[in-house]
Amino acid sequence: MELISKKSILIIAPSLIAESLSLKLTSLDQNLNINFNNGTGDKTPDLVIWNVLNFQSEDLIRLELLKLRERYDESKFLIILSGELVYEANTPPSLNAEGFLLNPSAEKVLESIDTILNGGRVFDIENNSRVQLNINKDKPLSFSQKILTSGLKQIDSEINYIFKYVNSDSTPEFYKFILKGRLRELITAKSFLIFLWGNSLELYTEAVYAENKINLENKNTVFIKDKNTIEIWNLILDRLKERYSSTNLNVEFNNSSIILSGIKKEFISRLICKMLDELDNLVKNIKENYKEKDFKDDLNSLIKELKVNTISNITDSYFRLKKGSESISINDFIYSEVNCEDIDKESHESIMFIEPIIKNEALDYDGKLLPLYETESFLILENIISNWTIRNCNLLASEIFNICSSWPELRTVLINPELQSTRNFERFRNNINNYNRWHDYIYMPIYLYESKREYIDIIDKKFTRYFKNENREKELENLEWLQKQVTLLVEIRDALAPQLELAVKYIGNLFVTFLTKVVGKAIGLVGKGILQGLGRSSSK
Repeated sequence: MELISKKSILIIAPSLIAESLSLKLTSLDQNLNINFNNGTGDKTPDLVIWNVLNFQSEDLIRLELLKLRERYDESKFLIILSGELVYEANTPPSLNAEGFLLNPSAEKVLESIDTILNGGRVFDIENNSRVQLNINKDKPLSFSQKILTSGLKQIDSEINYIFKYVNSDSTPEFYKFILKGRLRELITAKSFLIFLWGNSLELYTEAVYAENKINLENKNTVFIKDKNTIEIWNLILDRLKERYSSTNLNVEFNNSSIILSGIKKEFISRLICKMLDELDNLVKNIKENYKEKDFKDDLNSLIKELKVNTISNITDSYFRLKKGSESISINDFIYSEVNCEDIDKESHESIMFIEPIIKNEALDYDGKLLPLYETESFLILENIISNWTIRNCNLLASEIFNICSSWPELRTVLINPELQSTRNFERFRNNINNYNRWHDYIYMPIYLYESKREYIDIIDKKFTRYFKNENREKELENLEWLQKQVTLLVEIRDALAPQLELAVKYIGNLFVTFLTKVVGKAIGLVGKGILQGLGRSSSK
């Protein structure tokens, strides 16, 4: 049996976590050479596993990671946030590392090691664990705790001593086999001591690498093996389809700013997933048929065809409905009626995310070139595609409402029951038109001027709007005359606001001075005169 591994792993973690993780990994794969903390000597490890037990600040982790990168400049890094910790941010920390895991199992760590060492990336996103880590560092240790701590330190010392011989090339293989058995005994004895007396020693109760913490483990792990853009596209497509396939949405029917909320829940999900399928077909079509010519000239027509195919497949192909005295296929009728010419300016241009996927290039986002296999760019690309899909489905929902206005029977099939009456239906359409006018001529110019972009997503089964800061100078230059006047008014307001504030403050000071120095003094003189008059009259 070969004990010395070709994969050199350095674990930087509290001693017990490092030992328990090492024991679990070597039990799963004996082709690992694992060292603890500074136990590699002059050798550069293939992979550094840095376990952060008590997460406090993303900036501190990033700073410490930068120091580790300088020390192990040729190594790859896997960062693990483990233990029962509180992480209140909406997104994971953005760290320059090949791997990032939240409360993983040993099997997931081993799979991540193989993926990273083969040139891939691994990261967890959208973690939902909210568990408090309670360690009272200021509490003094009792006599029994000090004895237990001393015993555990002696075991640690012997374990580190044995590891030096196990990982030495001069040690015979037979002795390594015996030493490794002894090493397992020591680690098991240490774990047993903590199991028996861990409650009396709070320092070690949380410092055990969890094997079966299913409730803490993040199930949403992305494994990028080849760093190919088509592989990344397939990962994003699968994630989005899984997210939007649910028909159990909590829709606000009076929210006319989101037209999708006016159609039935099952068709909301179907429309979004169908557009993702058509987008997948578009990417594969361009990849196969535009190898020798540029696809940009045909992209607009391809996108229009994508929208038409999406909306014309909103129902099953065999579904028919009476229109007058004639039985008509809904999909065929919609296909013949729609034009799909509208464009949502709050979504990114499709070329922005299609071109990097087709040409296997970095994402050009906000003046930065971001490789698609990194954590930050992966999430940015996913949000861009998601926003583009939902917003274009929102435009298709507007087409559905226009078609249903001339075909009342179709409302019972596609439109939400609360909006099927003529009054509610027309009121919803009017609200849609009013909101679109206000958004196009008031809100959107202000967003552009403030360098903001509005995103729409389905979060916790609800339509949610949020904003991101992005450079939108080019879009600002292409505004219409009336829209530019709105930005001009905002600019004038910003320019006059400080001066108006100074003027109001100056006038306020003058008013206060007038009240205190003039009016107040006059009132005082009058009061003094009255008192003097009373004094004279009383003295007589």
